[in-house]
Formats: sequence, C-alpha cells, structure tokens
Amino acid sequence: MPDKQARDRLLSPVGHQLKLDEVDLELLRLLQTDGRTSNAELARTVSLSPPSVLQRVRKLEEQGLIQEYAAVLDPERLGFSLTVVAMVSLALHQDQPIDNFRKKVKEFPEVLECLHVSGDYDFMLRIVAKDVHDYERFVSERLSAIKGIGKIHSCFVLGVNKRTTALPI
Repeated sequence: MPDKQARDRLLSPVGHQLKLDEVDLELLRLLQTDGRTSNAELARTVSLSPPSVLQRVRKLEEQGLIQEYAAVLDPERLGFSLTVVAMVSLALHQDQPIDNFRKKVKEFPEVLECLHVSGDYDFMLRIVAKDVHDYERFVSERLSAIKGIGKIHSCFVLGVNKRTTALPI
C-alpha cells in the first residue's frame, strides 16, 4: 500500500494524472495483479454491481490508465536461457540517428525493452537469446548493423531477484 502522499497524488488532478477514487485504485490494483479477474469477482471485491464495475473498467481503459492485457511467459521454458542488458551509445546525438535507432530496434523481437536513458549511454536494451552464441549472432548481424552505433556494452543477467509489472498504487 502506498504512503498517504502517494495515494493523495493519485486521488487529486495534478499534471497528467486523472482524478481517481478508492474504487478505481482498487480495480487497478486487482487488474494489474491478475488481468484475468472476472468482472463478477471484481464487483464482489469492491462491493459494486457488475455493470458499474464494467463501466468503470472501460473508462479506465479509455483514459489510457489500462494500456493492455498480456500473459507473462517463462522465457527459460521457451528456450531463451539468456537475458542480456545491453547499453548502447550512438556516435552522433542528433534526431535522425536517434529516430533511426528507435525504429530499427522495434523490429527486433529479441529486444523486450528499449529505454532511452541519460548518462554514459543513450539506450538500455533488455534482450533475450537462446544462448551466448545466439546473442553474439544477434549483436554482430543485426544490432551492430544499425547505422550510427558508437559502442555496445553487454551485461549478462545472472539471476532475477524481482520482476513485476505492478505499479505501487
């Protein structure tokens, strides 16, 4: 449960935040924990009628607070035993090379996440591969082929201590 200040920020309209009541917040908490929760179960949990809950959930979707529903898969059981965090520096920091990199990276299904970051590197990528040789092929044949890359620094993930998609609302 977030602290009172964090909850109050969510409940009051500030900047891009929408005004949410406690029921909306509870629905968001429930759905981000299990997106397959039935409308009837949501209604029982928040003590509202199913039509009211359905209307609220649709409104949360329309407002963009719920962006999508997805199944979280086990990469290792699907043959992706290697996860790599790759930090990428571009040779030039201009709009065209940055936009080109963003566009090309979106085409690579191995790249699960691409973050534009500040600091020593320009982008941080989370990449899955079957093994080290698969990752080496990916870097040499695909990632390095993007024009404008200055440097790639790879960190191999040894273990995952925490993984969540749930925001602390």
